[in-house]
Amino acid sequence: MNAATQAHTVPKFYLRNFVASEAKNGLGPYVWLGSLTTGEIKQRSPKSISIAPGLYDGPGGFDEPGASIEAHLSKIEHAAASAIRKFVATDLKNGAIVPPEIWRFLAWQAARTPGWMDLEEEWIYHWDPNVDVPVVEPPPEGISSIRDKVRSRCLENPDTGERREVMDSDEFKAYHKRGWKWVLRSDDKLESLHMQAWYFQVRHFPRLSWIRLNAPEDEWFVTSDRGVAWIADGYTDTPPAALRHPTAQVVAPLTKKVVLIGRNQTHQLQVTPREVNRFIASAASEWVAGPTKSVVEQAMRDRAASNDKD
Repeated sequence: MNAATQAHTVPKFYLRNFVASEAKNGLGPYVWLGSLTTGEIKQRSPKSISIAPGLYDGPGGFDEPGASIEAHLSKIEHAAASAIRKFVATDLKNGAIVPPEIWRFLAWQAARTPGWMDLEEEWIYHWDPNVDVPVVEPPPEGISSIRDKVRSRCLENPDTGERREVMDSDEFKAYHKRGWKWVLRSDDKLESLHMQAWYFQVRHFPRLSWIRLNAPEDEWFVTSDRGVAWIADGYTDTPPAALRHPTAQVVAPLTKKVVLIGRNQTHQLQVTPREVNRFIASAASEWVAGPTKSVVEQAMRDRAASNDKD
């Protein structure tokens, strides 16, 4: 049996964009990592953060023999690392066109983190197909060319715990209509991840108006285990279809000095790094990271204050 891949759900190259300016006590590059569970804030190397063994092991919808989500992500990250370096080095006066390699990386990052995947699994399990609620986006162009992969799916009777393996799509829909729940397994989760990343890239992100913000000299941006975060109608745990809402906003820090913000509204945006960091911390699942202990502390305090108001 092959050992599980040590999957970094937030890439090392990306976390290195948020490291402290200078290493101390002979340490290599590090970030200040704040735990949302314990409240502790410690120095941690980017290479030892956000590891989930085996999370991306599998084809995830690819047809090619030996293809894997993990290998696909590696290519996306390699291209994005170079693109982000060039983009943040570009003076705002010379334009700020975001290259496609960055959009692709952000789309996958929005879909691939465990906190988001857990939310999606919960929505799918509790989704009632008999209730006419628009929780799913209309499909993008090109979806008709995707070949349907025939394999069994697991359904569960929530009242009895009985489970059945179903191959036929019509049989699956019939059970679902009767109240049986779809129990996602690894292949289901990876295929869903792949589809969601595509939706973010070709459907959700292009409809928004995006701006680039640079932090002042003595201020910083943080990131988290959900570094690409969104809010719609005041909620941070909404399905991506909610990005159609007029108040929807997406925040995506690229480095400790540069962040992208996308919105449906077009009037001028006035926002401070502290507000961006509160947003990122509020959407985080487990941790917040940044280049100084104080900026991480402030983001965590602002998250707690926001939760107290809710």
